[in-house]
Amino acid sequence: MAVTVEKQLFLVLDDEYRIVEVGPPAEATFGPLLGRNVFECFADAASLFRPYYDHARATGDIVEFAQYYDGYAMSIAVQPLEDGQLGLSWEVLGTLDTMTLDGLRLSLAGILAKLEAHEKRTRLEHRRKSLQVIEGGA
Repeated sequence: MAVTVEKQLFLVLDDEYRIVEVGPPAEATFGPLLGRNVFECFADAASLFRPYYDHARATGDIVEFAQYYDGYAMSIAVQPLEDGQLGLSWEVLGTLDTMTLDGLRLSLAGILAKLEAHEKRTRLEHRRKSLQVIEGGA
């Protein structure tokens, strides 16, 4: 049974990690980079993101993970597509306030709360899909 990510795809990468499609939410940042290798544009991101991308491509499974990059904590989904392409979508969970310890504590608490809520939603969605399979629904 194929499961699709229900989030809007922000980026599509080809088999060489070139940006081949950019969704409207990512246009401002990634639109000018169309056709370029994402890891050449963001070299410091390769070690953080590429293992997840490679895993999704190798297994054919949707891979979801949380990552901190460039001041943002994000929940990211990587969906294998046809022809070795990868569809990427993400939700910004928050930014870290590193100006004071109290600001850092509060921003971390907010990000952790969003991660916990996301995890609960994901578990509930998986349960619903499992029940649909058992009941024979689509």
